[in-house]
Amino acid sequence: MNRVATRTKILVVEDNLAYANILKITFDYSKFWAEAEIKTVNDGKEAIDYLCGVQGNSGDCQESGQLPDLILSDINMPHLSGLELLAWIRQTPHLKHLPVILMSSHIQPLELEIIKSLKANYYFIKPLTIQDLLSHLNHSMEQLQPSQAHVVD
Repeated sequence: MNRVATRTKILVVEDNLAYANILKITFDYSKFWAEAEIKTVNDGKEAIDYLCGVQGNSGDCQESGQLPDLILSDINMPHLSGLELLAWIRQTPHLKHLPVILMSSHIQPLELEIIKSLKANYYFIKPLTIQDLLSHLNHSMEQLQPSQAHVVD
């Protein structure tokens, strides 16, 4: 039997172009993500468009065969925040199982409560060095075991 290997698909939602580029460089050094297919969008609105496969302005969210295996999202973004994106994902039946990792340069106590209530799979404060970022990314992947990657209703 001939099996075709599929690359892990990761959706990165980051409005800061410089940090998005740092993430891309870091992925190349990650034992978990070096071979991943990375798609980057600028904010939560673009992420929803991507997840819905919206072409034009139909606004209908249909199931898509190209769903990412993981979403890595900034929290503070224009148009639609990472918390609003996570809430939308958890309320969308064919997406609510997706693992979501949130990151921010600073997380307020209220944001932390929201992160927990929305069942983010992991979150971290954005580190300042690539080595620290790599450590966080690798640790988050170690935490996402298949049985833990799904949201329990």
